Amino acid sequence: MRIALVAEDYYPQLGGVPEHVHNLALQLNGWGHPTTVVTSRMREHHRDAEFVVRVGTSRVIYANGGVSRVTAGWRLRRRLEEVFRAGRFDIVHVHGGLAPTLGLAAPFAAWRAGIPVVATFHSWFPRSIGYRVFRRPLQRILDRHAATIAVSRPVVDATGRYFHADWDIIPNGVDTHFFHPDGHRRPAADALTEGPRLLFLGRIEPRNGLGTLLDAMPRILARYPRALLTVAGDGPWRGYYARRARELGASVRFVGQVFEDRPAHYAAADLYLCPTTIASFGVTLLEAMACGTPMIVSDNLGFRSVIDGGDEAVLLPANDPAAWADATVALLGDPDRRAAMRRAGVRKAARYAWPRIAREELAVYERVLAPSARARAQPTSDRRYVRAPMNTSVMASTNG
Repeated sequence: MRIALVAEDYYPQLGGVPEHVHNLALQLNGWGHPTTVVTSRMREHHRDAEFVVRVGTSRVIYANGGVSRVTAGWRLRRRLEEVFRAGRFDIVHVHGGLAPTLGLAAPFAAWRAGIPVVATFHSWFPRSIGYRVFRRPLQRILDRHAATIAVSRPVVDATGRYFHADWDIIPNGVDTHFFHPDGHRRPAADALTEGPRLLFLGRIEPRNGLGTLLDAMPRILARYPRALLTVAGDGPWRGYYARRARELGASVRFVGQVFEDRPAHYAAADLYLCPTTIASFGVTLLEAMACGTPMIVSDNLGFRSVIDGGDEAVLLPANDPAAWADATVALLGDPDRRAAMRRAGVRKAARYAWPRIAREELAVYERVLAPSARARAQPTSDRRYVRAPMNTSVMASTNG
């Protein structure tokens, strides 16, 4: 089976979608299914894997408290069609369904080439003016898709306000060979004797809540004067938050964007703090769990579906610095509880290992390509979303 994975967001930009697409491509290629990632050219330099093809130019836009991307380029749809025909793909899998630009251009290019389209929806949102205004034409486009996937139930609920579809829910995965307890983890008691190490890891933008942690630090430092908050990540708001952190002195350090050294940062932390306000899933939560790092995370829909009452994290309101400070102080003073959280996280992360998640994706492709499925896949106007039973192995304990 020859597969094209189309993604507006991909390396060198970091985030849940690039991680999902890249690791899915690695797994499928490793199983002997030639898989190509189709994305756009970005200004930042990045050495691509041999399975990456870039078409058009990526432009950064600012919306919803963060950074998004759209692809621009002359005759973009025609160039995508040429890529799809040249690759002789059996499936085009679009990540970011119905989202401009590739989420709309790639399906039309694939259909012109006679290739069925699968779309994964990654985003949760409270409302969408664009979806409301263009609901009817977008529904007609969605009806032509051979399969629709969401990474979590909150994504289904958000998109389902505007569109009808038959949903498969397949969560994000984690590379448990790359993210794992490394055997050199700092002993839990060191937080009391050598000073606590706290970690924020993510894109530096308002919706990821770094301001909440900076406001919580004075209260944490009053109890643990040698506490250190490491801020790993980058973004257009880095300068703003760095200026806010100056009054905290050496208690906050910005280390810039991290990639290959992410496991080391998780392993060095006594607590991973993730106060993100809006999330559809929570890939960094899986990474931290796989590394055995206890967590305090925001109580938003996406994170709640991943934690699902588990013992590996504490859920808190996103914008309450006092609550974050008090929970951090309490956990730092309880090494036994942090050790239990660490064990629970490693167990849960194992259920999201990429071979398991990729098998679910592959099953969708096989279903789409089955002759009987093709005969049934005529566009209809009354499709309804359902929770797909095929994912109960992963969904039994979490939704993400």
